Amino acid sequence: MRATTLIATAMLTALAVALSSGRGSVAAGTETPPAAVPGPQRPIAEIPPEPVVVDKRRPPLNAAVPPPSPLAAPAKPAPLPPASVLEGGFRPGAPGEKAGGRAIARLATSELKLEKLSVTPGRDLEIWLVAIDRLGNGEDLTDTKHVSLGKLKKAEGDQSYRLPPEIDLRVYRNVVVWSRRERSARAHAPLAPQATQRTVKQTKQRIR
Repeated sequence: MRATTLIATAMLTALAVALSSGRGSVAAGTETPPAAVPGPQRPIAEIPPEPVVVDKRRPPLNAAVPPPSPLAAPAKPAPLPPASVLEGGFRPGAPGEKAGGRAIARLATSELKLEKLSVTPGRDLEIWLVAIDRLGNGEDLTDTKHVSLGKLKKAEGDQSYRLPPEIDLRVYRNVVVWSRRERSARAHAPLAPQATQRTVKQTKQRIR
């Protein structure tokens, strides 16, 4: 009985050793190597990025767009300067009056010069600058805008008068020899730019 037990124990021990050695061989035989990584086995070269084509006619998307400049107001034309010299010939201011000579206004020197003046003499005569284009015969200019340059120095000959610096001869453009007592003009000379006077003279000569 005891011998049988020993034999069974030995057989079980041998069977256990055989089983353990078989599992190790099976595990060793069935162990598979790791799977290979797909792809090339050499390092991959870096591919350079494609160049960006910039259209010079259009600004890039991220470029700062300048604000539109405000529309500039059109420049106003400079006012034309007044003529430096104005002149005109004397005409009778009323029927029967004598009138001759010329009036010349020089703005650079603020001077009014009467050349070869010839009017009917009188004690109450004055030189006026009147804001009027045309003067009627015997017209009363007392209530008309005017500037007095003082008493007439003499009825005949050359003479000069000082022009006020603030006077605008584009407004006060008629030189009048005024009689205070008779309240009428002995003579008057409409002033115009010197170039205009010469053009009128040349036109009259051509017509003749």
